[in-house]
Amino acid sequence: MAGLLRQGRPNLQQRRSRIGRSEEEELATLPDSMSATSSGRGPSLESLSEKNKEQDKRPETSSGPGPPPNGGLRAWQQVLGAFFLNFNTWYNRLEGSKMGLVNTFGTFQDYYASGSIFTASQSAIAWLGSIQGFLMLTIGVLCGRAVDAGYLRINLTAGIFMTVFGMMMVSVCHEYWQFFLAQGVVAGLGSGATFIPSVTVVGTYFSSRRSLAIGIATTGSSVGGLIYPIVLRRLITEIGFGWAVRVMAFIMLATLLLSLSLMRSRLPPRNSGPLVDFSAFHDPAYAIFLLSVAITYSGLYVPFFYIESYARNIGVHGDMAFYMLIILNAASILGRTLPPFIADKTGNLAILVPCTLLSAVILFAWIRVNSQNGLIVAAVMYGFISGSIQAVVPATVAFLCPDLSKFGTRLGMTLAIGGLGLLVGSPVAGAILDGQSSAGHQVYWGLLVFSGTLVFVGALLQILVRVLKVGWGVSKA
Repeated sequence: MAGLLRQGRPNLQQRRSRIGRSEEEELATLPDSMSATSSGRGPSLESLSEKNKEQDKRPETSSGPGPPPNGGLRAWQQVLGAFFLNFNTWYNRLEGSKMGLVNTFGTFQDYYASGSIFTASQSAIAWLGSIQGFLMLTIGVLCGRAVDAGYLRINLTAGIFMTVFGMMMVSVCHEYWQFFLAQGVVAGLGSGATFIPSVTVVGTYFSSRRSLAIGIATTGSSVGGLIYPIVLRRLITEIGFGWAVRVMAFIMLATLLLSLSLMRSRLPPRNSGPLVDFSAFHDPAYAIFLLSVAITYSGLYVPFFYIESYARNIGVHGDMAFYMLIILNAASILGRTLPPFIADKTGNLAILVPCTLLSAVILFAWIRVNSQNGLIVAAVMYGFISGSIQAVVPATVAFLCPDLSKFGTRLGMTLAIGGLGLLVGSPVAGAILDGQSSAGHQVYWGLLVFSGTLVFVGALLQILVRVLKVGWGVSKA
């Protein structure tokens, strides 16, 4: 029995030989398993390496936003939001507050000139609206770059606060310098922070319909120019100047908050880049266009400041003199929609140049207007044509800007230059009016010649821009 056990138990040498044979069998089967893996039954180092090389050779796909949608719910929401931003900005400049505000400053100018609150010359009062318009457009250099960098909502929030706060402060002012700070400086800065995004954001959502979309958005300023003067004038007689302005401020707050809830940036943030794109000045067409905007804006808005006083000077009495500004703003609504629609087909400069030339012609012809009917015709024509210019200028900047990610910066630069024109134009026109007028009679022909000449020179420069871009041929530009 013990012998059988000793015979069946493998000795040390036999165990070693068995281990050696099993290792050789495993090594012999390894190439087969590797070939099996490489043939698709499992991943191999060689196949993974080849796959990585193929991926490296593939072109990288862009994760950008793609082309503008050129329509859709989100795009038209931006137009609606921009409409109310314009409703509460441009109106103020002509009222004394902002460009719906701008287009209403004639009402503020007329009330201030009556001496009900403080005593100042026409030129000094015009500085209130001019400094506001200047700051509104000049601050665009900062705000345009901020929008490009992705700070749209912060920009809008700051602008809404300053705009409403400035108008609330206007309601408690009693001295000229107080109005200058509240209405001119604070509301002007707030207007700039809200106005620039109203054009920049809309421009990035549209391509072939960009002029029309921006034109519809800018009609907000004309609608504001219709509503705010009537509200202000009626409420002043019923509840006094202070509460009338406060009611305006609450209307502004409600409509501006609606804009804040709708506006959204489409392009990814451009975090690097200067506030001013100095490379743009190397483009002769854009540099000359900047000069044309500065000169044109110096004269273009003068009638909005003085049409009410002009109407009374030629014998228009009562409410009709006040409604001349309303007629001027109402006509600009159609001017901000129909010509931009045509501009999408023919090119922006093809509309901007003839409209600017016609504005100069109307200003020169205005000198001979001496009746109520004649003034109504002049107001309708000038409102339509000047509204076209205001709507097409931003779209022209987009046309001259090869990179839409820099559109906010370029537009801010353009409007800042235009702000310099606003700063100078209306006060100089007021000084000309004061210098030519006597105690019982006002003379307006010098003011109109000054404005018409500036607008005409601006039109000549725009012709030069078009020639530099497309030559003398009939081409879309």
